[in-house]
Amino acid sequence: MAQNGTNWKNVNNWHWVEKNCFPWAKKYVADQLVNQSAEDAGTKVSISELASMGGDVNINQRKGKIITVYDVEFSLKWTGEDANGNKASGKIVVPELMHDTEPEEIVFDISLDTETKENEKIKQVVRNSLLPVLRKQLSTFSKDMIENNGKDVYIAPQEMKGHPVLKPYQPKPPTAAALTGAAPKAVLGGTTTINQKIEFVASGRDIYETLLDAQRVRAWTRGKAEIAREVGGTFNLFDGNITGTIVELVPNKKIVQKWRLRTWPNNHHSTVTLDLEEGSDSTILRLTQEEVPIGEKEITEGNWQNYYWNSIKGAFGYGALL
Repeated sequence: MAQNGTNWKNVNNWHWVEKNCFPWAKKYVADQLVNQSAEDAGTKVSISELASMGGDVNINQRKGKIITVYDVEFSLKWTGEDANGNKASGKIVVPELMHDTEPEEIVFDISLDTETKENEKIKQVVRNSLLPVLRKQLSTFSKDMIENNGKDVYIAPQEMKGHPVLKPYQPKPPTAAALTGAAPKAVLGGTTTINQKIEFVASGRDIYETLLDAQRVRAWTRGKAEIAREVGGTFNLFDGNITGTIVELVPNKKIVQKWRLRTWPNNHHSTVTLDLEEGSDSTILRLTQEEVPIGEKEITEGNWQNYYWNSIKGAFGYGALL
């Protein structure tokens, strides 16, 4: 559900509401970074222009919880001059800024328009003195996005104007063993089937979209997930630990996938069937996973519970954790 203005029919902030914040983000980055400057030993450097920016920036709300999901790259132009009047210019490229990137993890690639010994010294001032300034300016990106755009996807309780207000669900974070990237091993003892039944306090459409919409998947995986929501489309989750192909889609009712963990033998895929049964106030998801290596059954069951169902419930408030 795209949203450009407050949806006053969204009582108790129950439904998923989404706003594209890329235009805001582009202006924000320019406002925050252009004209920022630094000086060291008579050498002055500054940002002169936001040269380019691309990617996705969205703010989402479900059941009173606001979530920022973004993945952008941008480049800046910089100029500098040392105490002797030597001038230099170049670019700073940020190849990836994501919602789960810590300020100290932001990568800045600095280049010079003209390579000389004097210009290299000016470039070092950019690296040592200007980058910390830029890092600090970007540290409140998510917070400022919520402050400036949150009102478009969230109705404050005091503004419900007589509607009943439910207390927002606040789950504890899941605890689980990490997905491993161990070397593939052979199937020993054959394969087995996993069956799970999970109740979500949400509509069938909500769960269907949460499992297939790329922005929502990035929200509950908290990473750079890739998924093509069409028959024959591929998906790649959790840094490649889970991959596969979509085999069948019945809107809001059924998803069938060829699905594998990285730890499984090469080219071995299970068949995952997700059936959605919508009731009056909740939806039952029935998971059937066939052809699971017997030695991988326990960890696979745990991964569904902790990395899928608990993460989805924790991100969107779709019910109690398992």
